Amino acid sequence: MKEIWNSPFKKFFIIGLVCHIVASWYSIGYHQIDEHFMILEYANYKFGTVPERVFPWEYLGKLRPTLQPTFAHFSFKAMQSIGIGNPFFQVFVLRLLTAILAWWVSCMAALKFGLQYQNRKVQYWSIAAIACLWFMPYLQVRFSSENYAGISFMAALLVVPSIANQTKISATKLQWLLMGFLLSCSFYFRFQIAFAIIGLLLWLLLYARPIWQCYLFLFLGAVAAVLLNLWVDYWFYGEWILSPLRYFDANITNDIASTYGTTPWYDYFVLFASQGIPPISIVLMLLFFVGLVRRPMQLMVFVFVPFFIGHMVVPHKEFRFLYPMVLPFLLVSFAGLDSIWVKIQSKKWLKPSLQILVWCNFLLMGYRCIWPAKPNHFYYKFLYSYAQDRPLKLLTLGRSIYDEGHNEIYLYRPPNLIDDTLAEASFAPYMQAQNADSLLVLSYQAALPYHDARYQEERVYVYLPDWIMNIQLNDWQSRSDIWTIWRLRKKQ
Repeated sequence: MKEIWNSPFKKFFIIGLVCHIVASWYSIGYHQIDEHFMILEYANYKFGTVPERVFPWEYLGKLRPTLQPTFAHFSFKAMQSIGIGNPFFQVFVLRLLTAILAWWVSCMAALKFGLQYQNRKVQYWSIAAIACLWFMPYLQVRFSSENYAGISFMAALLVVPSIANQTKISATKLQWLLMGFLLSCSFYFRFQIAFAIIGLLLWLLLYARPIWQCYLFLFLGAVAAVLLNLWVDYWFYGEWILSPLRYFDANITNDIASTYGTTPWYDYFVLFASQGIPPISIVLMLLFFVGLVRRPMQLMVFVFVPFFIGHMVVPHKEFRFLYPMVLPFLLVSFAGLDSIWVKIQSKKWLKPSLQILVWCNFLLMGYRCIWPAKPNHFYYKFLYSYAQDRPLKLLTLGRSIYDEGHNEIYLYRPPNLIDDTLAEASFAPYMQAQNADSLLVLSYQAALPYHDARYQEERVYVYLPDWIMNIQLNDWQSRSDIWTIWRLRKKQ
């Protein structure tokens, strides 16, 4: 840690740490559904409070690795033992720990690999970008398999002190052993990281000496992690299984993954250009190709290219699949900048271009750090708090708020909640036949579809602030999907 605090780039690292902590608090919810259901709900299932009918098919088929869900499960138990029973705070703690770990690995990687660039200015910009790029805090607070695969993979590289040298790479037996263990763990966090591991092994074959010692102790460390994961899967599922083989058989041999949609080979380029947000995404992509062409023998090219090609040939593509390689991607991009810096440093357009990129990044960072990953989790938090110490019946107009397609959220559901659903078209006759003193109704619109003169309507929760809801410009609320919770009380 002292390398970070004693670094001349400390100010960037501190800014990055603050942004990571802020994002860990505000970025509630999940980026993609697997982040919740394949990890947090898996951990929740082990408490035995969830009906088997809501288990996802991956759980019943025992094809997901359980290292991360097991860690989450015992983290929940540990927090419960000291009186922390609120699931929202428990998950926040996981995000916070993840954020700090990812931040530390990123800072150390920035110092180890960023200082290898020839130009001092490029060193400056690369380390500043890795510490403060707008999407880094958001991605690195995620308690997702992609994030943990990337963390453990980069941590494995950092174990070997000379890994940044493109000459003779050497390490102690213990360092090779630990590297193999972490690489194997990254594989069990996300099996697809195997493509990057293959590239790393090829690069080590070229530069590591003595190669037999490197490969032998990498193998022994990997075997230790495999045995650990076999035991963890046995504890979790109740039988000895090889989850990598089951996963491969389901998603590759039987091609179940393609049932979730397929896209052409070039789709990742389009996804990065749009979701990385221009002009930042376009600049990074162009620099990446420059680095790929001008410095093809660098380590980060060897790990990123096989990983990327492996994902390109699989028909089902999601941009999140590339997240484990965000640091290698950035390091290749800045290697590209380093290779052309002498030619462009005196250009008149360089300074205003950098200023535009910095301001775009600043605005995007502010938005991404404080905006939730999934706004509906505000409603889960409200209902969980509202239902404390009393039975609560909620009538939802439409599908249940806890219904996420083929899955149901149980981790955040209050144990004393009765959740009924009703079609909007049936709300009027339902109310006309109603005689209850009080009703709690969730509508996916800003206004109820029917107003009963016998009941007084009180809006008890909407995640937008009052000053926005009080704006009545061109009746915008009637055309917007604004989830609203109403309390209907019978007039005296």
